Amino acid sequence: MFDHLLQSDSSGTSWLTTLLHLGSRVNSAVIPNHPGELVADHPAYWGRNERPLQPPQKLLEWLVQHVSEEAVARSGDKGETLGKREALAHRDPAILKAALARLRAGERGRQWFVLEGESFPDAFVETDTLVLVVEGKRTERSTTTKTKWMGKRSQLIRHMDAAWQIAVGRAVLGLLLVEGESQAPMSVPGHWSLASDEQLKPGLLFPSLPHRTKEERQAIADGVLGVATWQRVCNEFSIDWPPVQDSV
Repeated sequence: MFDHLLQSDSSGTSWLTTLLHLGSRVNSAVIPNHPGELVADHPAYWGRNERPLQPPQKLLEWLVQHVSEEAVARSGDKGETLGKREALAHRDPAILKAALARLRAGERGRQWFVLEGESFPDAFVETDTLVLVVEGKRTERSTTTKTKWMGKRSQLIRHMDAAWQIAVGRAVLGLLLVEGESQAPMSVPGHWSLASDEQLKPGLLFPSLPHRTKEERQAIADGVLGVATWQRVCNEFSIDWPPVQDSV
């Protein structure tokens, strides 16, 4: 679907505004009046070419300072990694100092002090005024709401949180796309409407962004566009459904 949109207009001016307004929160999300054109030579950041987004520095630092003994115990870690993470959970000052120093030095990857990996939105679109991340679902019945180290971490909010790092003053928007049911393909199924609404409730939003200020959390929440069905998007842009041979 995104291949078709990009190929039909590489500037995005004929389709991006419409796409942004298909989400269920169109009347409450903060959407830029002028989305602008896609960045020059915009890559197809979807399918087999998802764009990896680095976790925020502040989150990585927060995690090493707050990791729980229970999370470490069920992590499956072994050897030196397990020992150092247990020390973090016990708030060992020397180990914590070492973890923070290495994070602040820019070290990443599979290290004992890195407790959040890269985020991979299913589609990533950017202009000079906004960054859009899309989480797409087909056969799943719900969104992902936790990670290995965080008991509550919305998958969509996680993408937006990571995108915030590279937005640099641009709006960060997030859209959930799901498959409509055969009898009403344009309408969002009830369980997906509930799952979408859940993203903005304090019980999930706040624990997903423990490192963010109140103002930053609100700005991220304001960028949640809600949910729409793949079929509705395809119908809007006269794209056959499914756009390619279904492999699910």
